[in-house]
Amino acid sequence: MLHAIWMRHHLRPGVFWTLPRGEQQFLLASMELELEHEHALERERERARR
Repeated sequence: MLHAIWMRHHLRPGVFWTLPRGEQQFLLASMELELEHEHALERERERARR
């Protein structure tokens, strides 16, 4: 998950770990929602191709 945050939003893991715990949790939850949304879009595109 930290790799995805780094690659997509340019937040280095070292910076992530210096954030308050609440902000870390928010970023992790937001990233999880973002990834789930992308996977859902990919599944829909795959179904539309069939």
